[in-house]
Amino acid sequence: MRRLQYLVLLAVVFFGFAGGGMFAEGAAADGFYRVVGGKADVRTYNGYRRYNAGCNHCHGPDGIGSSFASSLIDRPLGVEEFRRVVRNGRSSGGTSVMKGFGNDPNVAPYIDDIYAYLKARAEGALGRGRPERLEP
Repeated sequence: MRRLQYLVLLAVVFFGFAGGGMFAEGAAADGFYRVVGGKADVRTYNGYRRYNAGCNHCHGPDGIGSSFASSLIDRPLGVEEFRRVVRNGRSSGGTSVMKGFGNDPNVAPYIDDIYAYLKARAEGALGRGRPERLEP
């Protein structure tokens, strides 16, 4: 009996580490997004919508960048720095300035959703264009 318990525990640990990808296809290691079969979870899908409503005008479609604002998927920021920049803005010291969105009710409450979408794009879990939604 004890041997059976040991084997079950060993199998759980093995599949949890080695085979976890089967169950969490496209899931970020830090849990920010979940994409299965090209379909995005609610948070990531909402991030796509919010990004396109407020960010793509400068940072380009799908986060690829533009002639006056950087790509958000080529060299993604860590979550804390991303939150700080979105809330407070950033200046390059030259003519490039991003205003802060900390008081914008259409952006501030959704910073983590936008980050989830951009992280999924940066890691290749989502392609360009509107993702389909995972059904809950």
